[in-house]
Amino acid sequence: MLFSSAEVAKRINDTFEPAWETVRPVPTVTIDFGNGEKITRTLHGNIATYVCTADGKVLDILPGIYEPKVYTQRLMGIATLHQMTKSERPERVTEVTRSYHTMRVDMLKAGGKRGSVPLDMGKAVVESPLKMLARMQSVALPPAVPTNTGERHGSTAAEIAGWKELADDTRINETNRRLQIHTYLGQHGLVTPNDMVKWLYKEVLHADLDDPYLGLGEVLFKDYPFAREDARR
Repeated sequence: MLFSSAEVAKRINDTFEPAWETVRPVPTVTIDFGNGEKITRTLHGNIATYVCTADGKVLDILPGIYEPKVYTQRLMGIATLHQMTKSERPERVTEVTRSYHTMRVDMLKAGGKRGSVPLDMGKAVVESPLKMLARMQSVALPPAVPTNTGERHGSTAAEIAGWKELADDTRINETNRRLQIHTYLGQHGLVTPNDMVKWLYKEVLHADLDDPYLGLGEVLFKDYPFAREDARR
């Protein structure tokens, strides 16, 4: 949904070199009703947007699905971080990005559950550009007013953008999940997506890539009446 938004797609294509990678096959579920009728559906997966340097090192990550306006604002902030570092020596890039993530951790913690702190422009002008960027990334955009507060309606990008569930996911992404990511990158510095992909999906998105059932094992098998018989085979 997010990438089907024309505005989001244009911003990505104009600013970045986009690439898509599937980290595991898309899981599907087939229900056989026993009368010759079957239905097959894909299960919802999890995505993460990595913004990387030209040599493939992670600058920052946006986890999960966002409201389009918040997503593009955060994405442009990370693009600004890239502009600040692209002419620096490799060791300096590591230092700058780790400092940025450490600042973001402090600001998210200071902002409490909202994950935001007021931007004092009088103070910001005397701060370093990096700290000012970190503060700008903390400023929460005015929340989109969900157009659907009860049942989900519509399937276009504009209609889905009004779902309350999407607003809720955005808040979780911008608080708990981003805090985990900033903490990790502040501690580890520049890493590749492959270095952290399993950690990201297991600890942040709660979809363990090494678990064949993606955390659904208990739900699938808890009340299965033939579990003992199958175990003896």
